[in-house]
Amino acid sequence: MTPPISPSDLLRVLKTLPPERPDPFPHLADLNADQLIQRRVEVTGTIKTLEQERQVIDAELLATFGDAELRFGVRAPGGWVLKQRSRTSWEYDSEVRDAIKGLQGQAQRDGRAQPLVSTYLCLTQET
Repeated sequence: MTPPISPSDLLRVLKTLPPERPDPFPHLADLNADQLIQRRVEVTGTIKTLEQERQVIDAELLATFGDAELRFGVRAPGGWVLKQRSRTSWEYDSEVRDAIKGLQGQAQRDGRAQPLVSTYLCLTQET
């Protein structure tokens, strides 16, 4: 059995802990479940509106700056740098897509693939 930690060691460990950060959302502490759901609905609406605004801003910035400027970065106030990045995704014809799905299904059945499960909340509006 492991002996308990000595008071001096405990004090030393406690002194090395980082300071506790203040709660960034204290206004949520007193909300009940229904109020939290309502706040989630409000925040989701705000995020959707802001995403639409960001898309309009991005379109304007893409029209304003050239590819080379955005590739190397455009300095913005506050130490920010606006850069253009790209990512490639692939679109396959139906024959290749079916073959890929078949290989994936086989690997799942014979244990060569492992499931990765992520849990998230999704709000949907009743119809």
